[in-house]
Amino acid sequence: MRLLILLLLSAWSFCCTAAPLAVNDTAPEFSLSALDGANKIVLDDYKGKVVYLDFWASWCIPCRRSFPFLNKLKAQYVDKKFEIISINLEQDVNDAKQFLTQYPVLYPVAQGYNNDIQSLYNVLVMPTAYIIGKDGTVRIKHLGFKESQQAYIEAIVDKLVSEF
Repeated sequence: MRLLILLLLSAWSFCCTAAPLAVNDTAPEFSLSALDGANKIVLDDYKGKVVYLDFWASWCIPCRRSFPFLNKLKAQYVDKKFEIISINLEQDVNDAKQFLTQYPVLYPVAQGYNNDIQSLYNVLVMPTAYIIGKDGTVRIKHLGFKESQQAYIEAIVDKLVSEF
């Protein structure tokens, strides 16, 4: 039922809001509460870094598969200007917290439900990722996750962290 509601809301936001975010567009700014409620996660705080922006939900099977890879990617580029920001779109924060006990992450997790972030970033598929360059522009939009795509994603991140 949640999936159906999410799909209907996504379809509505797709047809009834501004044009979809495209490659070379400036990434929309946001300030979201961290999932733990302790602080805010603000995109502007990451200027000058490559940001992998990951949208997910606990019911998403490919999301489960992506988390170990994203942890590896984060560790691989820990000394580079690279960050991962994860945005959970759960209605119930407890579902997300429970999920993270099984699939812990090494990067910040924001709560994006009941916010305009999903429509700003035109999230229609889980997971959806945007890779944002150091200049704040969208460089890649990536839908879904397959293990066969890991080398491709690593190559993109490697190229972007090496730029200027």
